[in-house]
Amino acid sequence: AYQADKGHCNVPRQWRDNPQLGVWVNNQRVEKRKFDQSKRAKIRPEHVGRLDGIGFEWHPVANLWDQRFGELQAYQADKGHCNVPRQWRDNPQLGVWVNNQRVEKRKFDQSKRAKIRPEHVGRLDGIGFE
Repeated sequence: AYQADKGHCNVPRQWRDNPQLGVWVNNQRVEKRKFDQSKRAKIRPEHVGRLDGIGFEWHPVANLWDQRFGELQAYQADKGHCNVPRQWRDNPQLGVWVNNQRVEKRKFDQSKRAKIRPEHVGRLDGIGFE
């Protein structure tokens, strides 16, 4: 029902409408990580297959980064640069994401503790992100 209504399976962990569903979705991701690491897991391969079949995202944060990066590449192709305004009306989420990447990349470049992966820094550098 959630997927049919929202078009995706990324139920928030603390979803007000159905808190148990949010907890269950998070637990499936935790168990799948254990399964992938060959650890004792409470999820069976057939359940993984069924969830895969409905488009369940096992790593939604990583998928979101890739989605926003693709949007940034499209912006760059259209505008010739990566300077998305923080409050860009056409895609406000991209503006916020770009600002966050810029802040975290600056920390990374200064060898400070940053919430950005080195491979993401490399991809951003590869498209001329400043």
